[in-house]
This record gives sequence, structure tokens and C-alpha cells, in this order.
Amino acid sequence: MFETIKPETDPVAAIKTQIEILAGEDRDHWPASALSDRLVEMVETLERLAAEATRLAGRWDRQQAWAIDGSLSGSGWLTRKTPIGKTKARRLVAAGRMTVDHPVVEEALVAGDVTVDHVEVLARVAAVNHRAELVGEHVDVLVDSAVGLSVDDFSVAANTWALLADDQATDRSFMEQHRRRGLYLAPTFDGVVAVDGSLDPVGGATVITALDHAAPPDPADTPDGPRSLAQRRADALVELAETYLSGTDRTAASVTVNAVVDVARLTGNPPDGPGTARCDVDRVGPVGRVSMERLGCGAEFTRVVMDGPSVVLDLGRSRRLATPGQRQALTVRDRGCVFEGCGRPARWCDIHHLTSWLRGGLTNLDDLVLVCRRHHVLCHEGGWRLQRQPDGTIETIPPRLTPMARAP
Repeated sequence: MFETIKPETDPVAAIKTQIEILAGEDRDHWPASALSDRLVEMVETLERLAAEATRLAGRWDRQQAWAIDGSLSGSGWLTRKTPIGKTKARRLVAAGRMTVDHPVVEEALVAGDVTVDHVEVLARVAAVNHRAELVGEHVDVLVDSAVGLSVDDFSVAANTWALLADDQATDRSFMEQHRRRGLYLAPTFDGVVAVDGSLDPVGGATVITALDHAAPPDPADTPDGPRSLAQRRADALVELAETYLSGTDRTAASVTVNAVVDVARLTGNPPDGPGTARCDVDRVGPVGRVSMERLGCGAEFTRVVMDGPSVVLDLGRSRRLATPGQRQALTVRDRGCVFEGCGRPARWCDIHHLTSWLRGGLTNLDDLVLVCRRHHVLCHEGGWRLQRQPDGTIETIPPRLTPMARAP
């Protein structure tokens, strides 16, 4: 027990004493090599101390020790009692819980095989409710991946795992991202319009690519100086809006967004480890499998199918689903989105396979329909299905009647 530790043997007291000695070092005349060595030693020591604080926080939170003085949460107690802010307090408590709930994580942390930052990344991706059970099933694989990866690379691998988990959970994460989409424009007091909002990963990749194509970097000798990236994207957004309103086509060009996916992901088979899985959209990162399947319906994405890390199976085609003539025929026939009750105009629509191309769907007019982007998402990530009836009309079938129907 803590009460039985004598002051002279208390390791924390000893560390504090040594910190006072450390603070008294006169380093003004140290050579660069000595400064570097000392910095590395201090950072490594700080990491080991943070690891122990994380383990302690897990047990402290498990006992709800923070409730003794009436606090409502561990992060709130830490914010009041220690010199850390709310965000860091929440990360500490979440990482501590991870070490208590999963002994393999604690063992790797004690051994120094993973860092506190690795554990915090794992806690972050596990925070979504429907992933909690899957973390327990896959924690060994996740920890093994963390051991061989930097924190930044593990963050990418963990995000990939999260999307794999979301595939198993019927892509609820993407649908939640899609539901949270929004664009907010608010005129300020001085007349400037403040822009804020969020897009789902696929929509974000499309917008980023369009903006950066519409306003590429300026030459260094531009009279008023090269614009910043933020300024170029702001100008591009206005230009695209002006183009739409004027009915002209000043910025249109053959622009594609690249997507890379493992053939195993396309067929619904999880990879051996999240560190090697590929289901990525250029400039955004990992996306869900059914999101990639939906991208197969669009003309603005170029898909690269991989077998392992180096073998390219299929480069795809940027217009693999419909020729301009087929698009015109679909516009005449469907007039707009065929999803029941929608009817958005054809110019706002994607071309969608009634039978997925991945499951043998054909690129012919009978198997193609127009759907707006909102309903295109519902047909893939949302599990809805469209079916052509003998009289040529389209039936809209909700997901509860077709469980797992979209899984190849």
C-alpha cells in the first residue's frame, strides 16, 4: 500500500529530488552532442514516466477514485487537481482504460514496445461504441502492428482497422460521417463571410481535388506575390460558384481522384494486418470497402486494384461504366434520380449499377440508372437496393428487406 512506503524509498519522491538536481545543471557551455544526448535521455525518461502514469490512471479510473470528492468524471478531476487541460486529461483516462481492459496493451507499454502515444491512438479508434467488442477480438493484431510502426504510421493503420471494423458494422461510421456533413456560411460584422463545415471522406477528396485543380500554385514572380494554399482554395470556390451560376465551363477539365484498393478488400476478405491493408482515396486516406465500391460507379475516380503491396491487377478506367452516349441516353430515359420520391435533375446525378460491377453487373442501359449522390450513398453504404421491374419501373427496397445484400 502507498501508506507503507517510506519517504526515502518512495520512487516518486526520488524522481522529484533528481528533477531538482537536473534543473540545476548549467548547460550553457555544453557541446551540441552533450545537449542532444541529454535531450534524448530526458524524452525517453519522460515517456517511461508517462507510461506509468497511464497505467495508474487506468486503475484509478476503474475504482472511480475521482468520485471521492464529488467529481463526476476522471477527466474533470484531473483538470482541477493537475496542471493539464481537458483534452489531455481525457486522453490520459482513455489510454489508462485501454491498459486495464486489455492486458496485452499494458504488457507492451511496460516493455517499451509501444509508447503512450500508440495507446492513445488505439483508445481513440476504439472509442466508437460499435468497435469496442471488435477491439477485444483484434487487440493482439493491433498491438503487433504498433510495435513495428511509428506513431504516425500506426495512426494510419489504426484508422484502416477502424474502417475494417466499420465494414463489419454495416458501415455505420461512414453513414455517420455523411449525416454530419454540412456547410455553414455566416456573414460577419465587417462583411466577411466565414465558412465552416465538414464533408465525408469521399466528398472531401472530390472537393479538395477540384479546388486545387481550379487554382494551381502561382508562379514565384506573380506581381502581388504567390497566394497561400488557403487563398487559392478560397478563390477556386468562388470561381466554381461563378462558373455554375453563369452556365459557362471555364474550369472544366479531365481531372481524376485516384483510389487504391486490395482485391481482398473488394471481395470482403479482411487482410492479415491493418498495416498492410489498402483501401485508400488519394489525399484523404482509408475509406470503407462499400465506399470504394460506390466509387466504381463514378467517372471522376480512377481505381487501382492491388494484389498485395506490389502487384497491380486492374488499373480501372476513369469512364469505365458509361460512355458519353450512354449518359445522354440515361438522361433522356430517367430524367433524374430514380430513387423513389427524389427526382433531382440528371445533371446532379451519378450513374449507378443495379447489379454491382464487382458482382458481375454489366455496363448496359438496362443495368444502369441515374441517382443523386445522397441516394447513391444510401444504395452502397446505407444498404438500400434498386431493382428494375418487368415494366421498366424502378423499385426502391429498404435495407431491412435485404440484409447484407450489398456484400460481394
